[in-house]
Amino acid sequence: MKILVTGGAGYIGAHACKALAAAGFEPVALDSLTTGHGWAVRWGPLVEGDIADRALLARTIAEHEIGAVMHFAASLNVGESVTRPAKYYDNNVVGTIGLLDTMREAGLGTIVFSSSAATYGTPQVVPIAEDHPQLPINPYGETK
Repeated sequence: MKILVTGGAGYIGAHACKALAAAGFEPVALDSLTTGHGWAVRWGPLVEGDIADRALLARTIAEHEIGAVMHFAASLNVGESVTRPAKYYDNNVVGTIGLLDTMREAGLGTIVFSSSAATYGTPQVVPIAEDHPQLPINPYGETK
């Protein structure tokens, strides 16, 4: 099965591609290379582009016969999220909604979504349990 890995040239995405390939899957990395690195994509093809480009997403899903998506593409700098919150809402929320809509239109219903401990804000207890209240304290945490 071919798996679309958004953010596939980033640290987590590239390692996910490596693990997918080792498990017998065929990863297809989609990355804008804004913060990712083309050299990190070694376990399948790289589609260079942004998740906001719905035509590219639809074409990639169709041409590569994608069976599932692992979504790691996101803006992720906490400090920048405070000074440029609109960028984070646009990329992390609007971009993800576009990805989900494109998947639905293609009849693709399987996604693994990568979140962040930043959604919890300042933890009340450590380690953080799955049912810990989500009280993000910055736009990055709010958008993940």
